[in-house]
This record gives sequence, structure tokens and C-alpha cells, in this order.
Amino acid sequence: MNGNSKNIMRVAGILAAAFAIGCGGAKGAGGGKGGGEPQVGEDGKPIITQEAREDFDKIVVKYKEAAKAGWTEGSCDSVAKKFAKIAEAHGDMAEAMYNVGAVYRNCKMKDKAIDAFKATLAKHPKHQLSLTHLAVYDLEAGKEADAEAKLKDAIMAGRNTLEAVPAYTVAATMLRARAVKGDQEAWKKAQTNLRTALAIDNKFMPALYQLTMLYYDIAVGLKKPSYLTLASLVFAQAQKLDPEFAPIYHALGLIDMEKNELVEANKAFELAFKKDPNMFEAYMSFAAINLNFRGYDSAKMAFEKAIALRPTNYEAHMGLGVAARGLGDFALARTEYNKCAELEPARTDYLFNLALLTMDYENDGTPAGFQKAQKAFEDFMAKATEEHKKDPDGAKGPKLSLYEKAKRRIETCKKAVIQIAEAEKEMAELKKLQDEQAKAQKDLEEQMKKAAELAKQEESGAAAPGGGEAVDEAAIEAELEAEAADAEAKAKAEADAKKAEDAPAEGEAADEEKKDAPKLD
Repeated sequence: MNGNSKNIMRVAGILAAAFAIGCGGAKGAGGGKGGGEPQVGEDGKPIITQEAREDFDKIVVKYKEAAKAGWTEGSCDSVAKKFAKIAEAHGDMAEAMYNVGAVYRNCKMKDKAIDAFKATLAKHPKHQLSLTHLAVYDLEAGKEADAEAKLKDAIMAGRNTLEAVPAYTVAATMLRARAVKGDQEAWKKAQTNLRTALAIDNKFMPALYQLTMLYYDIAVGLKKPSYLTLASLVFAQAQKLDPEFAPIYHALGLIDMEKNELVEANKAFELAFKKDPNMFEAYMSFAAINLNFRGYDSAKMAFEKAIALRPTNYEAHMGLGVAARGLGDFALARTEYNKCAELEPARTDYLFNLALLTMDYENDGTPAGFQKAQKAFEDFMAKATEEHKKDPDGAKGPKLSLYEKAKRRIETCKKAVIQIAEAEKEMAELKKLQDEQAKAQKDLEEQMKKAAELAKQEESGAAAPGGGEAVDEAAIEAELEAEAADAEAKAKAEADAKKAEDAPAEGEAADEEKKDAPKLD
């Protein structure tokens, strides 16, 4: 559902509160107690007797008390039945019959509200407020043609009556939606309807709110910034008339956002939902700004409030998933994305967010982790809509479509798997080298340890391994000297003996020489 459809529903809620009590500008049916045909005045319209008005005003007091205390199913039924009794007692009094439906509308009891509005029209076919509320229900159901027909009937039943003002306002809101979608004629028609409504009742706050939003839409949609000034002026007028009217602060927040005054915008949205705790749009806008600033706690709170108001809203659940992801609550994020799948499976951007969660937040960094993420992105691409394939700022802009982002993510996953495999191989080789180095270092340390122990033993005079007592170095030295002297003496003795043995031989040799010497004559 787009933003303008939400604005239409917002106006409907305001109408229910604004016209649920009192007789308004229209004359109700009247007669004596006990019913009968409604009495009419000279203008042909039903009139209200004093007795009927007094009875009606008593129920209005009960209505105000219940509204102040906070509506419950029990109080809704109780007040609605009191209005029904007044209507029956005073000839199907139109305003009492209508208020039955308005009470149920306030209490979000749709079926009972529709039945009550139809019952009013059965007795009073031109009842403008009943026609307007049924038109809004048609809009909520997507029946725009039926809604438009009812709004025309409501306006034609009294163009310049106060009861026509809500019909003009809702019609203008429909035209705003068409204008934003490209219907250029709708801008002027919407403005005409709102000016007509305000000409009849210049204090009708829903019309002032819608005129503010119309000028805002023109400034943004038609790129005419000067209309932001007009929007601000209408806001100021509305604020002066009713400073407690919450929707105008939501409009102010949107204006501030367009001016890039984000802090002020955030304050305006917060003020809106503080003044009206049921203002869904204000929670959503407040949450969106806080997400941009990574204010995940504040965003989570606002999305939860929005979901409490509209449990089946896709955007609120998606936003809560993003906020939870930012807070590290990945289980809640996955739960919310899966809820989106249940609510609107055709949108499929929830698949992209699930894949993102798988890759960036739940990934254990292993090949299996990246392969799981790759499959998740492939699932998204297989179901992606044409809208997901369009670049948000055109083909040449820096922003990418979700489809293109998914393609790039898949390539990243594939590269990561290859890189991890290569890194694991390198790590294995490095570990082997480290193990070898560690072993060599350990062996070296053992050798150094042994050398140190030996050195220590030598320094302390310790016996060699296997020895018993300490070594007497002086005794060893003396013994070595004695052994050396003995060896020397022995060598000398052997030399002398050999000399003695060789002496006769030498003599004989001398004699031989003498024999052989030549004789001299």
C-alpha cells in the first residue's frame, strides 16, 4: 500500500473522531419517544425535537467519558447501543444512527461500522457522512470506483454543507494519489476540492493537513521547491488553530526532511506520535530517520509501535528486521524477514535481506558459509521482480538495483571460496614449515642445554658421566710426569742397548777395511 493510500485511511480515522459526536450541521430525525415518521421542516430536512436533543446529549457525555478512558470492546458496544436506542426512540434519528457506525469506526470494529452506516443510509439515503465513511472503506478494499461514486453522492447531497467537507477532503486525497502517479490534471482538482472544503469550514483540520501535504507533494513530485514555503505556511495556520492536532506535525517532519533538516524532522515525528499514540505514519517516519543514523534502539521501538497498530504491515516488519540486525539480534531479524515472506511473498526483497543476513552477519567465514550465502542470493535473483532490476537512479547513477547488488555479492562469495581454499593450502604449508622449524629449534635448544650442563660440570670439577669421585688434578699431573720420565728412561736404555749391540760389528767392519786397504810398498 502506498503512502497516499495511508493518508486516505488517516483522513478516515480523523473523520470518525471529528464527527462521532453531536448533531453536526445536519438536522437529525426527531419525533416523540416511541418513533414514528421523522418530522421535517420547511426545507424538507428532518428536524430534532428538544426531547430528542436532550436524550442525544446525554449519550454524548457517555461517549466522551469512554473516549477519555480509552476505548475497549465493551465500552464501544455499550456506547454504540445507547446511540442505537436513541435513534429507535426518536424516529430513526439520523445522527444517532450514524454515530453507532462512527463509534465502531473509532474502535476499529469494521464490520459493525459498515453495517451501521448502511443501516443509516437505508433510512436516510443522502446522509453525507455515512456515504463518506463507506467510501473510505471502499478505498481500503481497493474499490476506488465505488468510493468515488459514494463521494460524489455525498457532495451532491449538499455541496455547501458542513457534512460535505469530509467528502471534499477524501476526494482530494484520492486525487493526490493520482497526481503523484502522473495524472497532471489531478493536482489542480485536488487543490480545488481542498479550497472548497476550507471555504465551507476554514477550521477543518483534516483539510488543512491535506493541503499541507498537497503542497509538499508538488514541491517533491514536480520539483518545485517554492511550494515547501506554501506547505510551511499552511502548517503554521493549522498549528495555530489546533496545536494538538497530531497529523500536522507529521507533515512538518516531511517538510523538514525535504529541507535536509533531519534533526528537526525527527523531533516533529516524535511530537506527532506523542500527541497521537495511534499515528502509524509518524512512527514509521521516525524509525526511518533513526535507521539512517544507526539509532537502532529508537528505530526498533518505533517499528514495534507501528506493528502493534498494523500487525500485517510489510514495511514495518522489514524495518524491524533491519533494526534488529543493527543491534546484533540476528534471530529476530530472520524472524521478521520470514514474517514479510508470509505477508507479501511476491515482493521478494525480503529474500535479499535474508541473503545479506546470511553473508554478512551469520557467516562463519568458511567455504560452506559463503556457499550458503551464494545460494541465498541466487534464490533472490530467481524470484526478483522487474522493479528489483531497475536502477534507482538510472543506469548511469551510482546506486545499484537489488538484482545487480545480488550478482556482485554472488561473485564475491565465489571468490571468497577460492581464496579461502588457497589460504588454507598456504596455511597448511606454513604450518608444516613452522613445525619443522619448531623441531629444529627444539633440537638446538636440547644441544645447547647439554653443552651448558657439560660446561657447568667442567667448571665445578664434576666427574664425567659414569665417574664416581672428584678428579685430583695434582696427582694426575704427577703421575703423568712420572710416566713421561719412565718412558724417557726406557727409551734411553733401549738406545744404549742397541748401541752396545752395534759396537762389535763396527770393529769387525774396521778390521775388514784394514784388510782391504792397499798396501804401500
